[in-house]
Amino acid sequence: MKAWSGEAGTVKRLAVGAVAGMAVVSLLGACTAVTHQQAAAVVNGQVIRLSEVEQTADQLRSANLDFSEQVVVTALIAAPLLAETVQASGSWKPDATYASVINAMPDATATTKAFVSTVALLQSAQMTSEDVAHYRSDLKQATIAVNPRFGTLVPTEQGPVYFTLGAATPNWIASAPQTK
Repeated sequence: MKAWSGEAGTVKRLAVGAVAGMAVVSLLGACTAVTHQQAAAVVNGQVIRLSEVEQTADQLRSANLDFSEQVVVTALIAAPLLAETVQASGSWKPDATYASVINAMPDATATTKAFVSTVALLQSAQMTSEDVAHYRSDLKQATIAVNPRFGTLVPTEQGPVYFTLGAATPNWIASAPQTK
């Protein structure tokens, strides 16, 4: 009599398959958790890694451009939504400002290029009112998670990206101003 034959064998095969399936799900879940722990932000499922933010800030500093990591994260959150908007309308393409900054960084990463493109686009003021409306609609519908190290995403009614990264609630440790 074989150990894996008959009704008992079927039950054993199902049990082994279930255990193997749970192991795979656990491993994939652990990989996702590690990925999200290493994320500066996640925009519509696309991870912006802490290492990419740090590398972009370093590359910008090497070109004598001083942007904080929080500003880098802010621009990288907006980057895919803005790029999609202006690509659809054709209202902006990388310009001389973009080219001169990128030329100052011959080894610029794709993340650094996305940052520079976003800042150049915003500084160009070439987005149409329709572009802005489309971007704001996409921003409202986007799923965005931010590493607490950079604060939380706080929507605003003012541009250029219509959100800030900061404290969503008052700092409960700071003392309240004294009133007389």
